Amino acid sequence: MPPLWHAKCCGYSMKNESRQKIALAVWGNIISPVFDATRTVLVAEIADGKVIGRRLEPLGPELPYERALRLSAWGVRVLICGAISMGFARSIELNGIQVIPFISGDVRQVTDAYLNGTLMTGAFHMPGCGMGRKRRFRGGNR
Repeated sequence: MPPLWHAKCCGYSMKNESRQKIALAVWGNIISPVFDATRTVLVAEIADGKVIGRRLEPLGPELPYERALRLSAWGVRVLICGAISMGFARSIELNGIQVIPFISGDVRQVTDAYLNGTLMTGAFHMPGCGMGRKRRFRGGNR
């Protein structure tokens, strides 16, 4: 699975997966602006392109690898979040979880857009995040 520090224009496809769990970093009814500071994720179980269950799970002030292990233990395959530090993103990706960063908006609308493949069309990109361009980080291009 390629790292997703920069989301690709085509977004994530569920075509080959009939059942999976995704996590959305939430703050009330919106995507939390910064994953590193979020205290709650919504874990949604998806089957055949529909949400069949959802639950809120607490996240404490854990270190990146602890949060990654917790998400992995819940069976999460995809994390949708706002801004996220490189340390958190790498820890999560190393646990086999795809990170879709720099997303904002209403949680239900973001979930629906993920399910129908329109999440990466631009309507949910965080303002000023530069989606569609390669992102530059301290280690060079990614």
